[in-house]
Amino acid sequence: MWKPNVIYKLDWLTEVMTNELKNLVEKNLLKEDSKMSSSLKKIYTKGGDIEVVVKVLIEKVTNGYNGNFRFEFDGEVLEYDRKWFEILSDLVNHAFDNFKQRILAK
Repeated sequence: MWKPNVIYKLDWLTEVMTNELKNLVEKNLLKEDSKMSSSLKKIYTKGGDIEVVVKVLIEKVTNGYNGNFRFEFDGEVLEYDRKWFEILSDLVNHAFDNFKQRILAK
């Protein structure tokens, strides 16, 4: 299966937080049995030269994180934008849950 291109823009995250974030994204998106595997299969089996790009923008703010996730594929853009999540893993997991539901509903 093809792999999505993940682009990160991270503000005010330490190296430890950056590594945690990238591991969470990989767990949700890139692992073979990931949360997004059925959604990606649905996209890629349409055929053609489909490119999937996931843009992850995270900003560390006082006592939490702001996040914007864009999921681009086959001319479509899905966006998940949330302010102030206290726990980074919750922010990432909620974003990919949202994308999965929206893609599978199509």
